[in-house]
Amino acid sequence: MPDELIFLGSGGGRVVLAGQPVGTGGFIIKRQGYQIWVDPGEGALVRAASNKVKASNTGIVYVSHHHLDHANDVNAVIDAMTFGGERKKGILISTDTVINGTEADSPSVSKFYKQFLQESYAIKSGDKVKIGELTFEATPTKHDCECIGLKLHTGDKVIGYTSNTAPFPELTEAFKGCDILIVDVLKPGDEKWPTHFCSADAAAFFAETKPKLGIISHFGLKVLRANPVWEARDIGRKSGVQVFAAREGLRVDLKSLFVS
Repeated sequence: MPDELIFLGSGGGRVVLAGQPVGTGGFIIKRQGYQIWVDPGEGALVRAASNKVKASNTGIVYVSHHHLDHANDVNAVIDAMTFGGERKKGILISTDTVINGTEADSPSVSKFYKQFLQESYAIKSGDKVKIGELTFEATPTKHDCECIGLKLHTGDKVIGYTSNTAPFPELTEAFKGCDILIVDVLKPGDEKWPTHFCSADAAAFFAETKPKLGIISHFGLKVLRANPVWEARDIGRKSGVQVFAAREGLRVDLKSLFVS
């Protein structure tokens, strides 16, 4: 299994989720012999198949929060990787809301599919889960629901993912030291939004965290209309970091950090 990062879409927000001008299937990390599926939103299995990702090879699923553009297909992914429960397999790492639900919200994972998993971990910011040579560290967010980001320690590489959040000082400290840093950017330019990054926020964030490679994703309709590639170039110019815009099928070699 090659060590790589594969995007199964770059969309986010309710308008893009509904219309699917770009996919909302999350992304795949292949590292240390594991296939990890992060935030399998609507259409995840379809996007995986069209990009030659075998869903049944998935061993770990990480879901940052229960909104549909991040968690809609989590049951479908569990079904695919366990062959409909024929073999008990896999680990789910997520929030308590996703796994167990609350008084106001049903869990994203049904009881039926939860029983197919070997283990599930309901974690919060600051918690760590170690699986083999991998350490999953939940990072803080400021969003409109229970939500966690991810700092994945994989031996010689650290991969960061903010998930949905507004910028705040503690976030910068949490993501220093990343080789790759994926930032969800809902709005273009300096169009501020209370629960998400805009491009100006991303430029300041990358300038402070200084990853070796920055990737922006989770684009709302206005970013798509503005052109994510141009947004990424402007962010890179202002931050001094090499920044790419995610797109379906984008692959990053995790050994060389080569983007294709």
